[in-house]
Amino acid sequence: MTFPDHELDRIKAIPISEIIGRDVTWDRAKTNAHAGDFWACCPFHAEKTPSFHCDDRRGTYKCFGCGAAGDGIGYLMERHGLTFVEAVESLGGKRDAPELSPEQKAALEAERAAKAAADARDDNIYRARELRRAREIWTAGRTFAGSPGETIYWRGRGLWAPGRPGERSAVYPSLRFAEDLPYYAPALGKGQKPRLIYSGPAVLAAIVGPADGDDLRFQGVHITWFDPDHAGEKVRLIDPATGEGLPAKKIRGSKARGWILLRDPRRVGIGIGRLRIGEGVETVRSYWQAEEAVRGADGIAATAYATSIDLQSMGGPAMATVAHPSATHTTKTGKVVPDRVPGPVPDTETPRALRALMLPDSVREVLMLGDSDSDAFTARQVHARAAARWARPGRRIGSVWAPEGEDFNDRLKERAQAALGQETGTAPARGNA
Repeated sequence: MTFPDHELDRIKAIPISEIIGRDVTWDRAKTNAHAGDFWACCPFHAEKTPSFHCDDRRGTYKCFGCGAAGDGIGYLMERHGLTFVEAVESLGGKRDAPELSPEQKAALEAERAAKAAADARDDNIYRARELRRAREIWTAGRTFAGSPGETIYWRGRGLWAPGRPGERSAVYPSLRFAEDLPYYAPALGKGQKPRLIYSGPAVLAAIVGPADGDDLRFQGVHITWFDPDHAGEKVRLIDPATGEGLPAKKIRGSKARGWILLRDPRRVGIGIGRLRIGEGVETVRSYWQAEEAVRGADGIAATAYATSIDLQSMGGPAMATVAHPSATHTTKTGKVVPDRVPGPVPDTETPRALRALMLPDSVREVLMLGDSDSDAFTARQVHARAAARWARPGRRIGSVWAPEGEDFNDRLKERAQAALGQETGTAPARGNA
């Protein structure tokens, strides 16, 4: 044993924000320090909008952009290239720390059990609240086909609603439309509430996960706010307190093991033989339309079309990060080091692995849709990880990539907006911008 257990427990009790705060500048708009909730631009990859989350209560960090995750010791190992011993010693850990008395051990164990129970209770309360809110949003939505979500946003991107007359009915009812959905920015400090900064139309997509047998369980809703005055455009949102841009997409509920299943052949008694899966709803629907135009409705009868919700969710957690071959960042000390991204080997051993997306056994052909407007090296690690995780005897798995610098919807959107007499991106979007 390199370090006594109680010494490691003491080190792990150091607030992770203190460890990571040496390398990052916390985003004041999103961070709630009093609640132990910290956000920053990721120290592992270059980004402009903070997607790196640090949780003092759990002692963990996670980047929702590149997928990097772990605890304070793991952070020092990955970020600064330290060994486990070096990382612990840098935090004051001592290998020769004296043993605890039986009374001290009992007290420490009781404290640990009480904290674990409190964390589990808080997690359950949070998850139940998120699921309840997701159901409320989804239930309040109305039929997507014919709504402004289709006629303004989707048509402006060259898409149409699945399930319209003339199409097969093998469509999971995964889309709805919200007429006027509030958008909240994070609270600015202790005792404050999230701030309502906008309210407007949005496209809703149901996130479903595995239940018993082939059944699906609703577990969240993916929300995209769009600009009703500019076809095919998301709304542009600016935080009035910081001047920073805010994402037009949000998730309520959980995405663990979940996907947005746009087309499910099982709904009409046909098993899923082929699967097309990509990062975004617009990407997947674009490929679906193109493939149906070539194969015809009968040719895609056994094909399911799904989105993994975001890039990293497609591959699930990785066993380790790998150095990016060309992207670097400069630490606060002036050292230039390579960015690190989740690698190609899937984590199949730790509890995190249980959150990964798995596929029905009936799937014999998987085609992953790769957008080429994001970092190619990172995306290819995700595809490699997903292929390794989903590999089965007799199952074929491959990838297809959009043209360089584009996603699968770009060309459709250009043609649609040209037909509407609209130049993409030149008109100011509605919102609080």
